[in-house]
Amino acid sequence: MVLANKDQHGYEYNSYIIDRFGRPFTIMRISITHDCNFECFFCHMEGEDPYSKEYLTPEEIGIVAEAASRLGVKRFKITGGEPTLRRDLPEIIEEIRRRAGAEDISMTTNGVLLEMLAKKLRDAGLDRVNISLHSVDLDKFYKITGTRLLDRVLRGIDSAINAGYKQVKINMVILKNFNEDDVWKLIEIVREKNIVLQLIELHPVGEGRKVFSRYHTFLDELENELAKIARMRIRRELHNRPIYYLDGGGAVEIVRPVKNPLFCAACTRIRLTADGYLKPCLVRNDNLVPIRNILRMDISREEKVRLVIEALLASNSLREPSAYWRIGYEFEKIVYRYLGNGSPIQSTPRIRIEIPKRLTLPNVRYIFGGNGEKPGHVEKSVTGRGNVRYAIEDL
Repeated sequence: MVLANKDQHGYEYNSYIIDRFGRPFTIMRISITHDCNFECFFCHMEGEDPYSKEYLTPEEIGIVAEAASRLGVKRFKITGGEPTLRRDLPEIIEEIRRRAGAEDISMTTNGVLLEMLAKKLRDAGLDRVNISLHSVDLDKFYKITGTRLLDRVLRGIDSAINAGYKQVKINMVILKNFNEDDVWKLIEIVREKNIVLQLIELHPVGEGRKVFSRYHTFLDELENELAKIARMRIRRELHNRPIYYLDGGGAVEIVRPVKNPLFCAACTRIRLTADGYLKPCLVRNDNLVPIRNILRMDISREEKVRLVIEALLASNSLREPSAYWRIGYEFEKIVYRYLGNGSPIQSTPRIRIEIPKRLTLPNVRYIFGGNGEKPGHVEKSVTGRGNVRYAIEDL
């Protein structure tokens, strides 16, 4: 990997960095808390340890965001837990906006506190909001969340719309034989309000792993019904997910992470955990890169930024598609469905995924301090493919 440009501090950086599978790093997900006022029984908890409570400060989060921005990242998503439970959330947003020069800051939330906070967070610099709402039935909502606060969530959605966010999106996890009927009710809501509904396949991560066999269902039939009433296009920058535009307003996105190679193939993210680790993959915890000690060392801010940059490069070298990513006949069917305009696989040429070999390139030093000791050095190989993303090619 070659870091070609220089910032105002004389530090070299690239327009964006690429992992050894040709996937760029363009989005950072920042978890700021593991606390939540809901008890959703399938929550994936961002794949983190929910019992760790040593959270990063706004200043520390700003340092990580600035380091990521010097590597080309301009989009940030704030997650949790429930981010609105942190009273310093506006300060966190302002730090990311100011320190990273962020072009887009979004947040996931259950929406309960948005009625009070939507305008304040918008003024702080929040651009978009994703609001989790898995049912509009009072009893189902209670069984999912353990609360009877559906009315507050609905008012929170309206408050977000009125606050003037660039986009308001509802996140709905589909649960087999439980909330599938709610899909069409929510479709009418997003059509009326001209917002976006994101239908999400249940993840086998966090609490979702415990109930996956009972509640998981593939979204193919649902998507087939959507295709009859809406126009589809592909959002390549977001996991190649399909989005269906509804007549009369609003849109529906489909997120299918399970046994879907396009999901991992198009991943552009590194995650920052609430307790200070860089996490290359949602479904793995065996390749975390610790940076909390860096952030709390007695050195200058600029030195911290530079050390976090090296940690990010090391984390990027560890990024790879999960074990669910497989290439074969089923993969080809998915590719042609979304990237081949629905052409039957029998009547089109075969395709291949080109995965680069591990290249021999200069190593990046990953520097960290542990147990109060001086920084140590661990060599991590970083590879890339110039400015090329993963390739899907006709033969």
